[in-house]
Amino acid sequence: MQENDIDTNDTYDFSITGLLKEAFARTDGVKGYFAGAMVIYVVIAFITNSLLEVVFPQEGSKINTLVSSLLSMPITLPILIGITFLGIKQARNQEIQITSIFDYFSFLLPIILAYLATTALIAFGFVLLIIPGIYLAISYTFVYPLVVEKGLGTWEAMELSRKTITKQWFKFFGLALVTGVILLISIIPLGVGLIWSVPMIYISYGLLYSHLFDA
Repeated sequence: MQENDIDTNDTYDFSITGLLKEAFARTDGVKGYFAGAMVIYVVIAFITNSLLEVVFPQEGSKINTLVSSLLSMPITLPILIGITFLGIKQARNQEIQITSIFDYFSFLLPIILAYLATTALIAFGFVLLIIPGIYLAISYTFVYPLVVEKGLGTWEAMELSRKTITKQWFKFFGLALVTGVILLISIIPLGVGLIWSVPMIYISYGLLYSHLFDA
């Protein structure tokens, strides 16, 4: 499947406040699913990193830190993508289950390729002038779901995500800033606010993905 096979909603527009309000309304009844999924992710990530720390002690070794990150990525990243799809499914009013976060390990190879390609280009962008890195980091928001669900190749997904987001890039950038602030505020009261903020943020991006690529 090629980039041109995906119909995108080029006329879709959104306001940040309106999007977050709609996403927050859609958290009703599903906050427990997201909370459970995040707990599972944190536990698995902690166990994985702890085991890798034994083999590759990270203290004072940048190489070991890099190796550990690369080795943990095939275990943790598909789960994070699974949580992303919880937001997409909720945006589509589809049934969601916590166990579905494990459904994306079968896409491990395209996920790894997408991770390596986007990470390399974003890092290169930051090395150049920082601004290109920020631009690409925002523009590649939807690469993983496009690779996993739409079946696009790595470069096709990267370009489709970039071209689509570029049309409203500053709104996406503003959304990233606002959601970042919301997460920081949510952490302050012992992290209790994350019960509301995390599903709201995932659903907000799920709504955007659905509106843009389910045309």
